Amino acid sequence: MSITLRWMHQLGPRVYKMCASPIQSAVQHQAGHPALFLDNCRQCEAHCRTPSRLFATKKTKGALDHITVTTSNGKFPLNHLGQVSMKSPQLILVNMTSFPEATVAVTEAIRESGMNLNPEVDGILIRVPIPKVTREHRENLAKLAKQITNKRKESLRKLRTNAIAQVRKSKDSVSEDTIRLLEKQIQQMMEDITADMDKHLLSKTKELLG
Repeated sequence: MSITLRWMHQLGPRVYKMCASPIQSAVQHQAGHPALFLDNCRQCEAHCRTPSRLFATKKTKGALDHITVTTSNGKFPLNHLGQVSMKSPQLILVNMTSFPEATVAVTEAIRESGMNLNPEVDGILIRVPIPKVTREHRENLAKLAKQITNKRKESLRKLRTNAIAQVRKSKDSVSEDTIRLLEKQIQQMMEDITADMDKHLLSKTKELLG
């Protein structure tokens, strides 16, 4: 179990790692080509957006994908530990056949997700009744959207810092003007992505709260 979970953990990196990989690769191999460098950097934007389905008032099985489960072997996406399916529009099932020992941890993660869900354990199955959409539930979803957006902004800030550090390491092979240009463009790109995240958050909040 522990070996398998550690291997799975390596396959499910956080947003920061997903974003950092293309940027670090671009800096190391393409620092002399700002346009190409930025094209690779923009790959991170898709990872930094929060899918709207996470905050939909009509739940689907994908609504649980963002939940992270803490186990004795580390943290893992819920859908890496259990098979999620829709039993009916009012019920989501999580089958824990592959990792039954993680059932308690998965149940707790669902309950504490801030989505107003009250999972019930039935052997290796976790039943997740879909609550009636109330004003309180909509407010909880809006808070969750803000929390996730803030976490991804923090990931972006770390990404920016590391990207600029990587650029500066290339000073022996790249001109100072190129380095300054890349730093400026990295900063601008991060500001643009942050503004886009704020725009999506505002839109989703208005959709939820009216």
